[in-house]
Amino acid sequence: MERIAIVGAGNVGKVLGFALKAKGYPLAAAYCRTDNTRLTAARILACPVFDDMAQTAREGDIVFITTPDRVIGEVCSRIAAGGGFRAGQLVLHTSGAHSSEILAAAREQGAYVLSFHPLQTFPGLEVGLQSLPGTFFTVEGDTAALPVAKAMVDALEGKMLNIPTEMKPLYHAAACVACNYLASLLDVALKMYELMEIPAAEAMEALAPLIQGTLRNIASLGSEQALTGPIARGDVPTISCHLENMALKSPELLPLYSALGLYTVELALRKGTLGEKEAGELKQLLGGQAR
Repeated sequence: MERIAIVGAGNVGKVLGFALKAKGYPLAAAYCRTDNTRLTAARILACPVFDDMAQTAREGDIVFITTPDRVIGEVCSRIAAGGGFRAGQLVLHTSGAHSSEILAAAREQGAYVLSFHPLQTFPGLEVGLQSLPGTFFTVEGDTAALPVAKAMVDALEGKMLNIPTEMKPLYHAAACVACNYLASLLDVALKMYELMEIPAAEAMEALAPLIQGTLRNIASLGSEQALTGPIARGDVPTISCHLENMALKSPELLPLYSALGLYTVELALRKGTLGEKEAGELKQLLGGQAR
C-alpha cells in the first residue's frame, strides 16, 4: 500500500492517520508545529514526527494536508518550495470549504491533487474513530487519483461522494447548515427553556427524544413529509401566541424564529398540508408578504 504522510496532525489528521494505519497503510511520517503536539502525535500515530513540512511530505506517496483551512494554500506552497512534492504523488487536503485548486503548487510539481472531506465532526480521537464507519467522503480534483481515494474510503468503511469543483463552497455551506447551525438552533431552544428556569442539561434530556425522532423521520421520509407542527397544520392562532410571548420574554430571538417560520410556510405548502389562505396569513404574521 502507498505510504502516507500527515502534514498537520491535529484531530482530523490523527483520526485519519490512525485509522488508515490500522487498515494496513504504512504511516511514513507526520508534521506538527510545536514540541507538545509532536510528542502527542508520535505517541498516538507511532511514526516519525518531524518539524519540517517538506521533509514530511517527501516521505509519503499520499500526503494529507490537514492544517486549518486558512493556511492550506500557504502550507502547500512552502512544501513545494522545499522540494516536498514529486511527480505521481497524491496530495490531498481535508477542507470542506476549499476545492483542490488550492493545491496548485503541488500539481505544478507533477503531483495529483484532491480535496478529501469527511462529512463528519472530529472532536477527539476516540469519538472520531467511532464516527468514521458509514461517513461520506466528498472528493473532487484530478480524475486519475480518484481510484486511490476510493480505496482509502473503502478501507475506512465510508462512502464516496463526488461533486464538481465549482460546487465545493455550496457543498460546505450545506454542511454548515446541517451541523453548525443545528447546534445554534438547539441553543436557541435551550435559551427558551432557561426562561422557564429549566437547566440546560435537563432541557436537553427532555428535547433529545424529540430531536432524535425528528432526525429519524427526516432520514426515512424526507424533510417535507417529516414536517409536523402548527405551521404544517395552518394553526395561525398558535403562531400568533408564540410571537406575542416571545416579544415579551425573548425579543432578540424573534428575527430567527420568524425567518425559520417563513421558510417552514413554503415547506408546508410543498407538503400539501397548508392551504393558501392560511399560508398568506402566516406570512403576514411572520413579517413576510402574503401570496
